[in-house]
Order: sequence, then C-alpha cells, then structure tokens
Amino acid sequence: MVKDKVTFVLLFSMALLVNFSFAESNLSPLPDKPPDPEDNISTKSKIELGKFLYFDPRLSGDGSTSCATCHDPSHAWGKNQIMSPAYPGNEHFRHSPTILNSAYNNSMFWDGRAKTLEEQAIKPIISPFEMNLHYDLMIERLKAISKYREMFRRAFPNQNQPITVENVAKAIASFERTIVCNDSPLDSYLKGNINALNQKEKLGLKLFVGKAGCINCHNGPNFTDNKLHVTGVPKSKAEDNILTKITRNFAVKQFGFKNPSEFDRDLGRFFVTKNPKDKGAFKTPTVRNVSLTPPYMHNGVFKTLKEVVEFYNKGGGRVPNKDPLLKPLNLTESEKEALIAFLRALTCKNIPQIEEPELPEYDEN
Repeated sequence: MVKDKVTFVLLFSMALLVNFSFAESNLSPLPDKPPDPEDNISTKSKIELGKFLYFDPRLSGDGSTSCATCHDPSHAWGKNQIMSPAYPGNEHFRHSPTILNSAYNNSMFWDGRAKTLEEQAIKPIISPFEMNLHYDLMIERLKAISKYREMFRRAFPNQNQPITVENVAKAIASFERTIVCNDSPLDSYLKGNINALNQKEKLGLKLFVGKAGCINCHNGPNFTDNKLHVTGVPKSKAEDNILTKITRNFAVKQFGFKNPSEFDRDLGRFFVTKNPKDKGAFKTPTVRNVSLTPPYMHNGVFKTLKEVVEFYNKGGGRVPNKDPLLKPLNLTESEKEALIAFLRALTCKNIPQIEEPELPEYDEN
C-alpha cells in the first residue's frame, strides 16, 4: 500500500512538471451511471423505445440504414472501417466514433456542433448522405405501427401526441445513455487495486500523465476534455475518393461556403465557425476502449495505435495553426510500447452487448 501511494505521488509530481495538475485532470473511474438532462429523465419505457428505434432501419429513406449501421455493437459501438457507412449510393467523409460512454460527453460529432446526445441522435436521420429520411415522413411511418404507438404512449404518458421528432431524439438518447462501461483495469487500479495494472502499464500511465502529455487533452473520467484541437492529422487516401469528395462538398456548402471544392480535405470545426484558427480542429475522442475502435482519427488515417503514438511522438503534423501543446516527445521504443500497453488497459472487460429487438410490422390496414 505504501508503494502504491508513492506511485501516485510520483504521478502527481510528474503532472506538475509538465505544467498540468493531476487534480485538474480529474482522472478517475467513470460514475456508475451518467446523469440525465432535466428535460429527459430516463425511464424503462423510454429506454426500451429508444432501443427499438436505434436498430430500426425504417428511420432511413430506403429502410436500409439504422443508427446501429454506423455505431455497431459488434464493433464496440463504432465501425471498424476508414469512413463511416453512408446512405446507399454515397460515401461518408468522416470515420464513425464509438457511442460507448458518449453519455458522459458534452460535445458531439467530430466538429463539436452538437452539445447533447438528443441533438446528436436526431441529426443523422435527415442527413441526405447518412439516413436520408425527412422528419415528417419518419413520423408518418411510426404512426402506422401500432406497437410504436403503444410504446410512445408508455414512454411519454403525459402527452396527447407523443410521436414527435423531439421524442424520437429523447428515446434514442435515453437508450444510448445505457451504453456505458467502467470496468477496465485502469478503473480497478484507480479504485485502489494496485495489482490491476502490471509494471509496463503503470509506466505507460506515468508517461500518459507526464512525458507524453496525453493527459493535456485526454483527461477527466472519460479521458476527453470535450474540446477541439488542431493536431495536423494527415490527409487519408479515402478523402480523395470521388464520392467522398462529393459528400464533403455537399456538407461544406450546407455550412455556408459557396465554393466548397476549394477545400481538398476535411477541416473540421472551421466549416462550422469559419474561423481560420479552427482549420483542422477536431474534437478530442475518448481513449477509453481505444484498442477496440480502429482505424483512428476523424478520417481513419491510422490503422494502429502504434501509428497514433508515433504521430504524436513526432509532435503531430505540420500545419501553421497547430495546437501549441503538441511538441516532439522523444519517447524511446520501450516507452512507446508502455504507453500503448496503458491505452489497452483502458479497455472494459464487459462491453455492452445488446440483442437486436424483433421490430414490429406496419399495421395491416
């Protein structure tokens, strides 16, 4: 026990040496249950409805694509491919992030344009290159299914007309708030089990907090500051796919740019704010369960954690507005291996697995 206390003292000291307080990082186990927003308190009926909607492809224009298509339970609630799946005939221009533990975040999408799970849950439905379903048509489809009419009444008992766009978002978000896990070796270690991490993983933790400086952005219980940073991530070959470029140009035009073809890559937050300092700024993803969610970055450019660590070891990419936090780390090969071992120790033992519900049919008449 004394040795363990000394270890933590060393970690605190190392954090201070890199001008970042360990206490400020709030590095701690995830709470057992994420908080509900005041206007969307979770109930069993609401969660059950949300589960059905999450897996129902009828929330897409041609009935082929559900939320689970891009945020797949069998892929740690993300998608292990370079770019996210898209509505048939299209190619997406961003990688699918996991929704696992997203309930603890206050910034959604790679460009941070949504602040709540409710807002995140509803946007892809109407997006032409994601699920491509007009909200009014979605409502009509749901109203034509007696099982859904009953489920919406139970989930929202005080409303005369409960099948609404807002309630669809609330139900899906309530379900997504149940997709959490906090039983990684690191969680156990932070709770006092000094044997939960081996020596290599403990060295990785020390590097994560200290020399590698990962904790500057990957901090808090969910290992993300929920902020957006410019790291100079290189362009991926997938970004030059003609269908990907078409989708990106469409999205950029929706953000108000008249000549989207002037951009040869995804510039993230800049497309939202139009502020030059935001060129290439993307949200800090959680590194919890990161070993399960390759490829990495907003464009899936890195296939392995080794590539990611090497990118940051070099100080990130070469862009003029790169975050000043990024500098060459000069990690040794053994230190890189230890850091990767620690990142793997952030993997939950029990990733939530949900059996897909048997979806109700349309009414016969």
